[in-house]
Amino acid sequence: MGPQGPIFTYNRSRMDDVWKQIVVEALAVGLKTSAGPVPGAKLRQLILKAAKRRDLNYPPTGHEQESFGDFLKHFESIALVRRREGRDLVVAPADMPQLLADAPESGATRLREDIFEAFTRIPRGLPPSEPWYVLSEDTVVWLLPTELSGSGELVKIPAATMEVELGERKSFIQSLDLAEDVKNRIAESLGTHSGLGSFSKLLKIHGLSQDWHRYRFQAVVRRIRAWCTATGVPWREEWVSSSDASKPLAPMGDDLAGTNQRQLFERLVQSLSEEDLRRISVPLDIVIKLIRE
Repeated sequence: MGPQGPIFTYNRSRMDDVWKQIVVEALAVGLKTSAGPVPGAKLRQLILKAAKRRDLNYPPTGHEQESFGDFLKHFESIALVRRREGRDLVVAPADMPQLLADAPESGATRLREDIFEAFTRIPRGLPPSEPWYVLSEDTVVWLLPTELSGSGELVKIPAATMEVELGERKSFIQSLDLAEDVKNRIAESLGTHSGLGSFSKLLKIHGLSQDWHRYRFQAVVRRIRAWCTATGVPWREEWVSSSDASKPLAPMGDDLAGTNQRQLFERLVQSLSEEDLRRISVPLDIVIKLIRE
């Protein structure tokens, strides 16, 4: 088996405890006067003031050429940064990722797809392929146990389980301010065949998809940060991004499987000849559904 964690140290320079305290203090002040995450320009001014109170200058010596975003990378253990194309970045405390997900004016906050999938996709097959993080390339690979020989720079990502996925959904249901019969109906859907998909469909019916997105974003980010702490892998702000608020969200998680199946079916149909298509039998109820549409 490959190693269970990083096998080399990181050379990224670290700020001392004084600057960490300055960032923590400035972030706390910024949150008191912000409706959500703290805008970068505002946080920069607060850091500058907090530094002056300690007879320090911002930027600190040796970091004069860094952008403010790069400066914040030294504090990934205490601050989450979300960059926004054509707009100021926003910052939230590391233990409050929900603030980034609750900023609707800039579109939905998302985790990079391969990272999200690594922590939420339940491995299949015997033996199952499992997710590993490639340190040098910042990518995720899914490997069988027999493919791990000589993989010195891989870090194991804890595979998602049905127990964890169901647990997060049940916790979400309990957090909702809904009538008990509605909450019970949604909870019961998890015990049906294809329970995760049924759960998502009911959320759409009740207009709860965005609430679930925010709740799950927060839960998965906390899982990832716990993994970073346990393995020594540095958190990367590139893992978090914003989708265009004017565009529909790309499918992820439960919805992704259904979308992939439709795409595979469409490609299959396109590849068939007219003779092959004539041999396909379509159930009557599907024909009626198509006619009605």
